Amino acid sequence: MDELVAAVLGDTRRAARAVESLREPESPEGQQVAAAFPELVALAHPAPPQVEHDAGTDRPLLDHAATRMLGQRFAALEAGDAAGWPELSRAAFDELARTARGVLEAGLGPALRAAILHLDIAKTASEPHRAAWRALGIALDVHNEAAAAILRASHRDWGLPEPHARLAIAWVEAHGLAGQHVRGECPLAMLAPFCAAARELHPLAFDGLHVINACDTAAVRAGLCDDVLLAALARVRDRMRDGALAEPPLDRARLAARLRALRAGRGRDGEPAAAVAAAVAALGDLEFAALAPALATCQLWYCEAATSALSPAAQLGVLAAAVGAARAHGLDVARPWHAQLGALVGKLAGYRLRLVETALAQRSIRELLAGGANLGPLGALTARLSAGGGPDAVVLDYVDSAESAALVTLLGIYETRSSAAFHQMLKALCDLYGLRKDDFDRVANEASYLASMNAARGDKQRMLDHVRPGKIVEIGPGGGVVLDLLETRFADSEIIGVDLSREVVAALEARARAGRHRWRVVLGAAEALGELVGAGTVDTVVCCSILHEVFSYMPPRFSIDSVACVVRAAFAALRPGGRLVIRDGVMPPPATRRLRFLAPDARATFELYVAQFEGRRIEYHALEVDRVELSAADAMEFLYTYTWGPASFPYEVREQYGVMTYDDYVAAIVGWAGRARVVELPRAECSYLQPGYRDHLAAKIELTDERDVPAALPDSNCLIVVEKL
Repeated sequence: MDELVAAVLGDTRRAARAVESLREPESPEGQQVAAAFPELVALAHPAPPQVEHDAGTDRPLLDHAATRMLGQRFAALEAGDAAGWPELSRAAFDELARTARGVLEAGLGPALRAAILHLDIAKTASEPHRAAWRALGIALDVHNEAAAAILRASHRDWGLPEPHARLAIAWVEAHGLAGQHVRGECPLAMLAPFCAAARELHPLAFDGLHVINACDTAAVRAGLCDDVLLAALARVRDRMRDGALAEPPLDRARLAARLRALRAGRGRDGEPAAAVAAAVAALGDLEFAALAPALATCQLWYCEAATSALSPAAQLGVLAAAVGAARAHGLDVARPWHAQLGALVGKLAGYRLRLVETALAQRSIRELLAGGANLGPLGALTARLSAGGGPDAVVLDYVDSAESAALVTLLGIYETRSSAAFHQMLKALCDLYGLRKDDFDRVANEASYLASMNAARGDKQRMLDHVRPGKIVEIGPGGGVVLDLLETRFADSEIIGVDLSREVVAALEARARAGRHRWRVVLGAAEALGELVGAGTVDTVVCCSILHEVFSYMPPRFSIDSVACVVRAAFAALRPGGRLVIRDGVMPPPATRRLRFLAPDARATFELYVAQFEGRRIEYHALEVDRVELSAADAMEFLYTYTWGPASFPYEVREQYGVMTYDDYVAAIVGWAGRARVVELPRAECSYLQPGYRDHLAAKIELTDERDVPAALPDSNCLIVVEKL
């Protein structure tokens, strides 16, 4: 047995193969390895993929330790094979390989391999192992400390010299903490016990931990451990070696920086730093004074994975709930303590995420710090102390109420239905619980909305022929397709989007960074356009399908004065000779139309539309079971709402798409603008029907005039170009 242990710990490839043998526990080699390294059997137990490991295997712990850490990453360092670390530059790889070589040449290879093999044992889903360890008084919620406690309780030394065995266990206990510090989850004080032990045990103990941390991080997924992250880990290593663990108290700026680190993924996706700063600034002085010192001593587990989908304010609410729970359970939060949020991973998603975020918005930070984590009808954040002895840790979870569980289920079902009535009820339920934001903001709530806005790219292209280059501003850029078109067409122009929705602006800023676009986005109301982009400085203002939304939503709703206000603001921003280019819905001239409902859902959707349309009262006469007569304008509004489908119905029914007839619209715009002239366009461009409407409605609706003569679908869009004199 001692020979097997020595052989395994003395050779990296042999160690990887030995652990792989545990996949077949009945094999002679598997039985021998299990007898020599009994704790490693826990790695072979089938388990769901770990939060920080790649999915796709039923033995993620085994694969992580054996295949990736040892067999791939550490073996490549030993061999000096840079191809095994494609994320790193050659210089970064060579430096890490030199560090690993120094640790090996110092005779610490067996201790380092023993540590790598045992890093994840406490994460196992094997209940017999967990029960046995809990019976020893070992708390398993803080897995690195639990793994070290298991090895100490079992008196493992693997035949190594006593200092080397102690060092291996110290490495197990401290692994991952440097990365957690970089992610904002861990104060440097958590590394103080390791620093004290390392100075006693070996001068290269810090380098050994750095190698373990690099291999552990790189084994999570390809591309994670790049030059930037490796350098950050090295800086933590250097601070430990220098004994420079002291950190200044958390002021508001440092708390915001830590929160941004906890939301790094959201930041890369475009979340403005100002959103985090605003959430921290909103904390009252008393709340900040209670929250900041407790977070300064707290190690957060799985915080980004569990909570970063929440808004910054809601994420602060969860952290306040953790602090409140720790105090309620008697933990001394002035000393290092743990908040384990792993149970929340995967729970705060979809409609449940919206429920929790809405409920947290109704609880003050002061209430949460006082232990008020009951979210009323929308569930509760629960807390318990880590079972067994060991670290001071509070474990947070979310528990559905009967109401929230039913609501999440119902909303999920309604979202899949193809009937407009279900989607109308879906919206009503969301509105009832405050799950929607503002009327201009569909980005956070309807993920497909921006994609649908971008679908009419070809139709939007025709606007560009009438744009004056220079400084070009689009009001309400939505998904950004027009900004893209403008950027491509006008390479030397300054292109700016102005939008009222914070979510739209954040999404576009992220897309601009990811695609390296030249255009930029400004948050603000169209009525203040001159203040936002400079009065009298703009060459073209573009309004693409936005004025009907201004008409429909801006208070007082369905007032033409709102449209007039935006047009005047646009003209105030234009320089002489500048143009306002409008593409939007258009109302058909007065006429009577008859509809025959051909599709099974058409009549029911029409009746719901008549009851729910908010733009005006819809009058119609029923001619037969499947036929009605109504005005051309009312028929147009129904037909093009019906075209968008049931998922869009609850939102389209709130809008009036055709604000005016073409001639009336042109006359009104010139009147609002003052000194302006209309740019003459081909009649086919002035008012036209997008072909998608015709194709979609062909087998669903039959349209005739009042004499039952087939009638063409009314025009859906208009293009108006007005120039400032």
